[in-house]
Amino acid sequence: LGLSVKLNFIGDVNPFRDSSAGVQLFPLSTLDANSGYSVQHVFGFVEELVVADDPEFEWTTNFNQARTSHETRQTLMYLLDAKVRRRMCKKVLETGGNAVLGYRQSFDMEGDSGLVARTYGTCVL
Repeated sequence: LGLSVKLNFIGDVNPFRDSSAGVQLFPLSTLDANSGYSVQHVFGFVEELVVADDPEFEWTTNFNQARTSHETRQTLMYLLDAKVRRRMCKKVLETGGNAVLGYRQSFDMEGDSGLVARTYGTCVL
C-alpha cells in the first residue's frame, strides 16, 4: 500500500482580486421596463483610458511584413479592450454600482502617443 500526500498552501490571497465580474454593460442610456432591470441609484459618469505603443507606428517595424504588423495591432487592440473594460468596471464596483448605462468604447490611433482605448458611461445601481 502506497500513500502520497500533497499540501498546497493557498494563503489569504484572492486570485480574482483583479476581477470586475458582476458589472452589466448596457449600450443604451435607458432600460426597457420589460427587461427586468431597474435603476435604484445613479452614481454618475465613469471613464477609463489606457494607452499603449502602436506597433505600426514604430519605424523599426516598417521593414517587417504588413500582415505581421496588422496581426500585432489586432492582438494589442484585443488586450486593450479587455484591460480598459476591466478597469472601468472596477471603478464601478468601488463606487458601489453594478451596471453601466450608455456604455461606449473607442480606439484612437494617435501617432506618437500610441494606441488609445477609451471607455465611458453612467454608473448605476
